[in-house]
Amino acid sequence: MFYPRTFRINGKEVLVDETQMISYREHLNFHCRMLFISGVITGEVEMHNTLMAFDTISHDPIILVITSAGGDLDSTFLFYDTMKLVKSPIITVGRYCASAAALLLAAGKKRYLFPHAKVMLHLLTGSTIGDSHDLDIQHAELCKYRNKVIDILAECGVKKSREEILSDIDRNFWLEPQEAIDYGLADSIMDKETWQKWTGKGELDGRISKSRLTPDIDLHSCPAEPNND
Repeated sequence: MFYPRTFRINGKEVLVDETQMISYREHLNFHCRMLFISGVITGEVEMHNTLMAFDTISHDPIILVITSAGGDLDSTFLFYDTMKLVKSPIITVGRYCASAAALLLAAGKKRYLFPHAKVMLHLLTGSTIGDSHDLDIQHAELCKYRNKVIDILAECGVKKSREEILSDIDRNFWLEPQEAIDYGLADSIMDKETWQKWTGKGELDGRISKSRLTPDIDLHSCPAEPNND
């Protein structure tokens, strides 16, 4: 929890409840247009819906901070599609981006890595069960996923041929920040000046003022209670 949640009633800021606090995520969401992907990427992670909602507020940049060991590829493809469909430029900031999370890092309009970030690529892994026909179907699906991953990496600027990418990610392929930049997964290493420009007291395009978190209620404009006499 970060600071108390308040309302502005007739121009005066009033505490809602001492137990109701603005979280750090809510603060960064509304003040810096900053969203977070943390932990495993699953179908239950609805950050792509938040991304669409932010895009309706304005088309200023959205900062996506990624700390994830990867997860479900179908959910990752859904998030990737959303990033490409919204009008707001998506700036990705990687702190730990492994497997599917590395695809989302690479998908940003501008892509940063923390100085000691880690990036890892690898092929889809999974077990196969059933009879020979089931195995054929599952193998075909695995091949489709593999091709989609390589297509996305190529679209996002990886500076390798399809054959080279496939060879690199045949096993866990770990990259340090500068190596990831050279490979085409990121553009720059995050520096203090850039981070402070986004989160400090200076102006940032697209920042939403604190007044969005402290709604203004004018009691004088409230409709009169109906007279039942």
